[in-house]
Amino acid sequence: MLRLLLTLVFLTAITPLAADVPEPVLALKGNDPVALIDGKEQPGDEKIELTHGLFRYRFTTEANKKLFQSKPEEYGIQLGGACGRMGPFSGNGSPGRYFVHNRRIYVFASESCRNSFKLDPVGHIELPNPVPEGTDVQKRRGAELVELALKGFGGANKVDGLRSLEARSTWVYGQGKNETVAKHNVFWSAPDLFRVEDVFNSTYGFTLNGKKGIQIEGKKHWPLAPSLRDVARRQMLRQPLVVLTQRKQPGFIAIARGKETLDGVAVELVDVALDGATSTWYLDSNTGRILEVAYEAQRTKNGLNVVKYSDFRHVDGLMVPFASTESFNGKVVNDPVKKVDSYIINAEIKKERFSQP
Repeated sequence: MLRLLLTLVFLTAITPLAADVPEPVLALKGNDPVALIDGKEQPGDEKIELTHGLFRYRFTTEANKKLFQSKPEEYGIQLGGACGRMGPFSGNGSPGRYFVHNRRIYVFASESCRNSFKLDPVGHIELPNPVPEGTDVQKRRGAELVELALKGFGGANKVDGLRSLEARSTWVYGQGKNETVAKHNVFWSAPDLFRVEDVFNSTYGFTLNGKKGIQIEGKKHWPLAPSLRDVARRQMLRQPLVVLTQRKQPGFIAIARGKETLDGVAVELVDVALDGATSTWYLDSNTGRILEVAYEAQRTKNGLNVVKYSDFRHVDGLMVPFASTESFNGKVVNDPVKKVDSYIINAEIKKERFSQP
């Protein structure tokens, strides 16, 4: 599952991948998706069919087919076919195990997943965060705290001098007495090109290039569904260093939220938001280091995810954390165990890394 750390890698260019797309499968047991959204299970005509993303859809009429073509993200299976309960990038649902909520079609990996979703659909659907609001005084202090956060990373000149960043980590998943070790790699090339990958025996992950993206599963890859693309970008923008590199983008906002004490350290809080991703930073009032980040996220259900950073070290003039702990809705998350192995700053990223999964 694709989640945090100092994630993110932007590429200098994304080379188109050779086509190795999964064969599209029949969706919704052949039922017409337009009729299904209206509450009717009606088998489509195999002669009135189209392919969108990973699925083949059938329709009862040409009119329904044209309606689907006009708004495929509205009438098609959501989340690119990921399980509606487990969430984006969690694994695929069965295209024949579906449920309609709020005129959107979700699919599921199991009956238990579908039943849980039915009990609380809203609690399972990740949406853009609301834009934080504040007074003029809070906005001015928020801008000052952003400058303090820049100081915590080594200064505005160091952050603005970033051309590329590579973060390599080891993630260890517990499975009873057994363990599965994965490499979690994040690449970023200024201003907003990313690649995030988990490497087990094969590579799983995605790339982002503005409004385009590619999903990778082993040797197969295909265009990232818009809904997943938006989720992936929000995941990126919850990483403090990445957000700071984009603080001059339209829509960026910072709202001061007052002072507290965190583990005996005086901190100031600031809500930082861009493109639907809102996080609360806990800044050391003296050093500007971001000691904790809190944000709404999905771990099968929506809730508050909190990341505490520690073991700060200098890497080529940047002060970055090599350790973190995580909790969700107040409970410690210790699976997987995450360890940062290295950061590579402003190194050339070989193009072939992005020409194949």
